[in-house]
Amino acid sequence: MSYCVNCGVELDNSAKKCALCSTPVINPNQPKAKEETTPFAPETHIPPEASRRFIAYIVSMVMLVPNIVCFFINVFFRNHGFWALYVNTSSLLLWVVLVFPFITKKLKPYLMWAFDTVSVIAYSFFFFVMGNEKETVGWFYNSALPLILSVSAVVLLYIIWVKAKKRHWALKLIGVIIAVSIESFVTGFVLDFSLKIEFALEIGIIAGVSCALLVLCLIYCYKSKAMRKWLSDRIFI
Repeated sequence: MSYCVNCGVELDNSAKKCALCSTPVINPNQPKAKEETTPFAPETHIPPEASRRFIAYIVSMVMLVPNIVCFFINVFFRNHGFWALYVNTSSLLLWVVLVFPFITKKLKPYLMWAFDTVSVIAYSFFFFVMGNEKETVGWFYNSALPLILSVSAVVLLYIIWVKAKKRHWALKLIGVIIAVSIESFVTGFVLDFSLKIEFALEIGIIAGVSCALLVLCLIYCYKSKAMRKWLSDRIFI
């Protein structure tokens, strides 16, 4: 039987404090808990982002070394032209597409757009212009370059539109189809005007109109609450 040292009320054996005056109950016979000692070398947790960036840096170094070696070999032995530029531009395109997104902490659409555009233009230029015939060079300037720039412009407009404010996933899908529709018209016009490919413009118009009709259907589904509910019940969208 124990009593409170402050008010003298009888206490339960398992009480930690007095029920009347809230005075803590201290039992001098109770053994003290051993203090936990911290480990000498606490375990460190590496964030997944840091691990991915480290792997990306290693891959970048692995890709950079053979490119430097090929470049200097080509400088001293130029019997077959500047073949190292083909290796360098191909590696640059692969690095931008596969490795660069893992280096940045947060994906930066405008920076990715700029790197992708420059790398694709450089890759196409060295493969179709350097050391090739005039017909191939003309094909690059009259067809490949306008198509690359048009795709880049459409992608840039889409990025600006998405970044302007938060968009629903359905609106983003509609934006992608609109971009494909615009690029279909442009591709058909460029191929018909520069390469004189038969029915290129007509095929581009058909593809563009088909995408436009699909956009109208998606807009109706997005605006109609009844249709959205039906799609949600049937295909869980």
